Amino acid sequence: MRRSPLLAGAILILGLTVACSGNPEPEPAPLPPPPPPPPAQTDTGDAARREAEASRLCERAIAAIEAGNYDTARDLLRQVLRDYPGTECARRAPGEIERADVLDAITARVHFEFNLARITDEAATILQRKADVLRDRPNVQITIEGHCDERGSIEYNQALGLRRAESAKRYLVSLGLDAARFQTVSFGEERPLVAASGESAWGQNRRDEFRITAGDM
Repeated sequence: MRRSPLLAGAILILGLTVACSGNPEPEPAPLPPPPPPPPAQTDTGDAARREAEASRLCERAIAAIEAGNYDTARDLLRQVLRDYPGTECARRAPGEIERADVLDAITARVHFEFNLARITDEAATILQRKADVLRDRPNVQITIEGHCDERGSIEYNQALGLRRAESAKRYLVSLGLDAARFQTVSFGEERPLVAASGESAWGQNRRDEFRITAGDM
């Protein structure tokens, strides 16, 4: 039986189509999930370095407090809080800053006018601050030292220095503090703060100094 040319052509095209198409490619396998990140590890070397650097700053700050350089101490301690948070020194810093503030208030000098022992407005502000701190620390005792500039006789300046120390004591007692907490002494012109002559030096030398003689901070 003979096939028609059209039927034969259709069969040939169908066969070629099946042969070329083949089987469909399989779907790609899903990628495995990425591995979990490694656990965070503390760089113990860096932590030790930070502790050491902070500790050195703390040592310098404490030495500055003991020397009466309270501004320097506060600057160093604030640097620790800013640059080395979490260190042992940073944990101690707020307490040391408070201690510097207290000592600064208690030991702040007051100054006097020439040949006078009266408390000026500026001195009154400083003494008020002292009283505020001392009320919260009733076991602290103070020696008030009176000083003069170089002008006048040794005997006169000795007496004037004592009047200045007593003037500060009376003012503190008037603010409600116990007089028994204060001792007074005069050094006259013996211990100038500034070893020079002239009004600038004299103005600094006419002063009361405040020394802590007993009690805890």
